[in-house]
Amino acid sequence: MTKQQRTIVIITEGAAPALLDRWCAAGLLPGYARLRAEGSHGAVSAEGTPYEPPGLLSVLTGQRAADHGYFSYWTCHDPEYAPQVLGSADRRHPLLWQQESFAGLRFASIGLFGTHPVEPMDGAVISYPMRATLHACHPRDLQRRLAKEGIRPVHDVSIFWTGQPREQLLPHLLEADRQRGKAALALLPESNVVIVNLTSIDRTSHIYWQELEHGPEHEQESAVFAAYRTNDQVIQDALALADDHTDVLAFSEIGFGPLRDYCSINDDLERAGLLAKTPDGGIDWARTTAFEAVQGTHGMNINVRGRYKHGTVRKQDYERVRAEVVTALMETLNPRTGLPFFAAVHTREEVYPGTATAGAPDLIMEPADWRYLPLGDPRWATHVHRTWQSGWHRRESFWAGLGPGFAAGHADAAVASPVDIPVTLSRLHGRATPEGWPGRALGTPA
Repeated sequence: MTKQQRTIVIITEGAAPALLDRWCAAGLLPGYARLRAEGSHGAVSAEGTPYEPPGLLSVLTGQRAADHGYFSYWTCHDPEYAPQVLGSADRRHPLLWQQESFAGLRFASIGLFGTHPVEPMDGAVISYPMRATLHACHPRDLQRRLAKEGIRPVHDVSIFWTGQPREQLLPHLLEADRQRGKAALALLPESNVVIVNLTSIDRTSHIYWQELEHGPEHEQESAVFAAYRTNDQVIQDALALADDHTDVLAFSEIGFGPLRDYCSINDDLERAGLLAKTPDGGIDWARTTAFEAVQGTHGMNINVRGRYKHGTVRKQDYERVRAEVVTALMETLNPRTGLPFFAAVHTREEVYPGTATAGAPDLIMEPADWRYLPLGDPRWATHVHRTWQSGWHRRESFWAGLGPGFAAGHADAAVASPVDIPVTLSRLHGRATPEGWPGRALGTPA
């Protein structure tokens, strides 16, 4: 009987190419190094602003952010000026395992944003809830079944950073990825495609990036290095199962780099007369023209009548006002350096042209120095202790694949995008690429 093709997809969220290059060359990451040396590999670049939700939903739906409409973990526009958490009910497109092209393939998905609340499927899901819940998997007994094998995956929301000491937080971040990796491989015998999202590189890079700046001789003592090593072990465990019908594909939808400060662009808007504040420091919406969109989008919104409860800008004045806001933003100086804060300010139509463009912020700000970033919506920024961070996302990351579906020793010169991952899965499993998917298949020479 012919064995069915299997694929293990490992998302090592936040992996930075420069660190991978350095630590692979030093022999410190044998799993990553083997993937890149023996299989196919290349660079990945995020679409628009590098953030997890746009990239992950592109992987899960085969669509670009401009069409799937997830630009953040939260909505970019809310009538009450209170961004809401996005969930599976907000999707415009089916998930991979809901695609007719993949009918008959069993998927297992672990820890991917956009899958919660969970929906029934022919396979297994441990979702990514943004709030504490007891109902985050399918089948409902999945976690109990894994627990009988000593595997206990936990959700990121249960390992929240509130300023606790490193020795208390770091072991939990690393163990969460180990357990997700074990869950993925435990589900492999009953699955054709297993997708697992490892988040410790992202989490430690946000919190502990400053440890990497103590000098190369101290890098191996850093929390970030510990996360890379943990992810590398998951890759090694997956490669141990690779055979003539099993491929291993690893990638990240975002990279990482240093951060010095978040700056409130709302303060600059106030100085320019485009935003007004209440006596207690909140925003006086009835006297505000523009304001920062939710964190992570690098966005700016125009307070349009009809879209917002206290909108001040008439629809017929939208383009004129938006242009005026662009001019004001381009004159904004970084208070930490005295230099221009932004290299460019683009309209949403320029950055995200597609069917979901209206869900994006009205303007997208391109930082001149990515060590200094817009704070974003102050409510959520405060909730997640955003100003404590010392690292943030970059567009550049990596992909690498090894197995019968990937050309040996192939370096892809073209930069890949998250939408290329689902098209690659179509190729690996001999399925037609669904109509309307804009990506290309990775892993074979042109």
